[in-house]
Amino acid sequence: MLKINEERLIRDLNELAEIGATPDGGVSRSALTAKDIEGRAWYQAKIAEAGLDYTIDGAGNQSAILYSNPKSEKRILAGSHLDSVPNGGRYDGALGVLVAFEALRTLKDNGITPAITLEAVNFTDEESAIMGLMGSRAVVGQLSADDFNRTKISADELTRRFEAVGISRESMLQAKRDDVLAWVELHIEQGTRLEESGLNIGVVNAIVGIRSFNITFTGEAAHAGTKPMNLRKDALWGASQFVLRARQHIMENYTPGVCNVGKIAAKPGAFNIVPAEVDCALEFRHGSHEELEQMQADLLNLLEECASEFGLTVSYEATPHINPAPMSELVMEAIETASNTLNLTHKRMLSFAGHDTQTMANIVPSAMFFVPSVAGISHNPKEYTIDADCINGSNVMLHTLLGLLETMQ
Repeated sequence: MLKINEERLIRDLNELAEIGATPDGGVSRSALTAKDIEGRAWYQAKIAEAGLDYTIDGAGNQSAILYSNPKSEKRILAGSHLDSVPNGGRYDGALGVLVAFEALRTLKDNGITPAITLEAVNFTDEESAIMGLMGSRAVVGQLSADDFNRTKISADELTRRFEAVGISRESMLQAKRDDVLAWVELHIEQGTRLEESGLNIGVVNAIVGIRSFNITFTGEAAHAGTKPMNLRKDALWGASQFVLRARQHIMENYTPGVCNVGKIAAKPGAFNIVPAEVDCALEFRHGSHEELEQMQADLLNLLEECASEFGLTVSYEATPHINPAPMSELVMEAIETASNTLNLTHKRMLSFAGHDTQTMANIVPSAMFFVPSVAGISHNPKEYTIDADCINGSNVMLHTLLGLLETMQ
């Protein structure tokens, strides 16, 4: 059975982790900063060393290419991203790029010319240092000129970073592709479901949608000493009741869906005044539009109930939603077949974090799969996936691509 070069994969993973290494074992390679550019140059050099073709598009996305003969009009893409969060881990994103690259390198080493051209892609700025999922959004045509007025860095800094890799706002807007046939991505799980269940592979069947609301509970300010407890209209009581009841309701009725109130502020905010107003931010996530709709209806009803219980009023305003991204059955089955071929255990599961796959799913059959994360730690220097799981994931990527080549040619 064809398998990847295990020692080479782990050597590359360790070598890349030295670029932007932090003292506590993490990495910092924010998009298009000096260390990210160094990592990108390392990847380009590795592609040349492997005898694969190299391209960089108008969005700065880098590809290792293994051409079919004759060159196919369409291509199957796999990969992830090399940029990181500040002082993040060495596996998030980077492992996904390297396993796709190793799959192509293994095919070339064994003299296998694919029936369809394959690319191993490093997408620009998945981690939102400039704007979220920037490289993949450019590929699917989701960027507009106005997006560059809402970046997390100044206009001058944006220009400097783009020029450092030979791209521009204009080239970004022209980077849309119509030659992609399918997309597949490997990622560390960033959670504990695989570790707890003792499974090798998590086949993602959807990347969750996210809905959020800004909420205001309004009561009545009063003296904290003289106002009897039974006569108070304490806005914080209503907000607190909602947080706890929402937790219970979602756990009982929508698991594995999640909800969170991550920001809360009481006004007037003095220790001796009963809170007259509380502002909070609600977010909830699930894998389908239908589940999100029902969660929303339940949570908004619960808001009204909690407000009424304490004699309050409540108002809320939705913020822009992120739609769920269902995965392609064709690509999921290719991942599962590859796992079976390698005698690796697997199950389908939701991804509760965003990835480039959710963008690619807008234009082509797409799916992703997870390998276990030790203790579920991620975006942290302690992020760790054991070598055996990295190797398993790389072999699954190799055989997934082989399966897609057979199915889609």
